Amino acid sequence: MATIKDIAELAEVSSATVSRVLNNDLSFNVPEETKNKVIEVAKRLNYKKKAERKRKTDEATEYKLGLLIWCSEQLEYSDPYYLSIRVGVERECLRRGIDIHRVFRWVEGTSQDMNLSDLHGLISIGKVNPSFILNSKDTNLQVVTVDCISSERCDAVVFDLEKAATQALDYLFELGHQRIGYIGGTTYVFSKDTKEQYVDERQRAFCRLMAEKGLLRERDLHIGGWGTESGYRLMKRAIEQGDIPSAFLIACDPMAIGALRAIDESGLQVPEEISIVSIDDIELSQYVNPPLTTVRVFSEEMGKTAVKLMLDRLKSGREASLQVTIPTELVVRKSCRGVKKDEQA
Repeated sequence: MATIKDIAELAEVSSATVSRVLNNDLSFNVPEETKNKVIEVAKRLNYKKKAERKRKTDEATEYKLGLLIWCSEQLEYSDPYYLSIRVGVERECLRRGIDIHRVFRWVEGTSQDMNLSDLHGLISIGKVNPSFILNSKDTNLQVVTVDCISSERCDAVVFDLEKAATQALDYLFELGHQRIGYIGGTTYVFSKDTKEQYVDERQRAFCRLMAEKGLLRERDLHIGGWGTESGYRLMKRAIEQGDIPSAFLIACDPMAIGALRAIDESGLQVPEEISIVSIDDIELSQYVNPPLTTVRVFSEEMGKTAVKLMLDRLKSGREASLQVTIPTELVVRKSCRGVKKDEQA
């Protein structure tokens, strides 16, 4: 039977670190990479807490769950948002003594045989359309989606993207900004053989709110790929076209970090000349210069909630599908400043 000491040796950390990570000690400040390593080692060793070893839980013996992730491992690690959701799923399963029997990845351009016949439930993370799973021959399979296109036939966990964008914009309006730009990515929903493009809810909220105030300028919308490099390129493009807005809403923290570098290279300063607010609150956002003002998304809690919904449906036989919306929270740091009336464009 694996022990905390066994995990500590393999993960190359102290036993105290292992204990605090596995007990989800929120006051313990440790790099996300270390947390993930401890959890992966514990899972590999099939570690069970003392209380769990005493009472083999019903969940551990009864349910077999699978995990479907929409992106490649490289993309998952470059954007910690989806990684954090997966960690939440794994931690909740570990806490309850449940094994994740299979992990599938759905990457554009690849097709994967998904043997779901021996699973009781599948948790789908990201922009995968669950319809091809729900319409499969595995009719008894329960599906919970996380940050995905929801279906009346399965439970869903989401955060309100439009509300997050509204929180960010309202803060910029309060600071007196009127000329505000937007940097974001192109969003696709993947299904078995196709992908469908749609306008991201953050972009939609930005356009609606700016239009309501008569402030929307198409030239201030910069849409491309996702990730740090794309944020860098899109901000460079915005600066090079001239007549730069006094503030930007950026769709996610990795893009905002790339944008900060582009601004620094141009000789402009944040927040003195350009204010930045983004969405996610990944761990790195508090350590960049200046620290990012961002809307916190409780992404790990989204993963944990997905496991709880799955178990509730499996145990109760509930037929009605539920959608749980996880709240967001504005985190004010140093990447924004107020503007005076004579500075407003």
